[in-house]
Amino acid sequence: MKIEAVILAAGKGTRMKSDKPKVLHEINGKSMVEWIIETVKPVCSDINIVTGFASALVENQIEEKYNGEIKFSYQKEQDGTGGAVRAAVSNLSGNTTHVIICAGDTPLLKTETFSKMIDHFIQTGSDITVVTTILPDAGHYGRIYRDENDDVAGIVEYLDADESQLKIKEINSGIYFVEKNLLVEAVYKIKNNNNKREYYLTDIIKISRFLNRKVTAFIEEDHESLTGINDIEQLKKAEIAMKKKNSI
Repeated sequence: MKIEAVILAAGKGTRMKSDKPKVLHEINGKSMVEWIIETVKPVCSDINIVTGFASALVENQIEEKYNGEIKFSYQKEQDGTGGAVRAAVSNLSGNTTHVIICAGDTPLLKTETFSKMIDHFIQTGSDITVVTTILPDAGHYGRIYRDENDDVAGIVEYLDADESQLKIKEINSGIYFVEKNLLVEAVYKIKNNNNKREYYLTDIIKISRFLNRKVTAFIEEDHESLTGINDIEQLKKAEIAMKKKNSI
């Protein structure tokens, strides 16, 4: 098994109210995307970062720190997470067999979560595993919906969810572990027939089911570690959580 990590770092992050790309905002002296790189490095052979907004700025800062260790893919249009992964799949290493996908704005992620996700994938004989968590208030997160056998059937985004789906408390973390050939096939089957007219990466779950591939979820109990950062207030909270985590 040769694992490549794809980190999605193309967004502008307008709610940060800054000209700086969202993933370059710092927590405890290190950019958010650097925290992700350091967390995922122990479990993969290659790291592939998808850039978009201010790509040169993001790439130059990472290149300066990692000196050729990281490769980059470019998302020309801001057309969703599915579009970001499409930009990456043509740039995957030839001998990569499995792919981790995660966001570049989740700095509290733990290496342990990636390791347990991979173990779960192997033990269950999965073709794709999504990391989920249970929240008392699922807010605007995408919901995990399951079939009559309690197997993962798909993910519905908040804006597209109906009243019954909004009651679901199991949410999508945005972290996936998937067999490479399945990813390449599924990502090009994604359609943009949704409220935002974007290509949602989440659709690879129902596409994989349609292709009769095994889909599972690894439930991470530490939901705080999966928190995405979208504004300065959340950044400050993450900084407090990071300091607390590092002092233990």
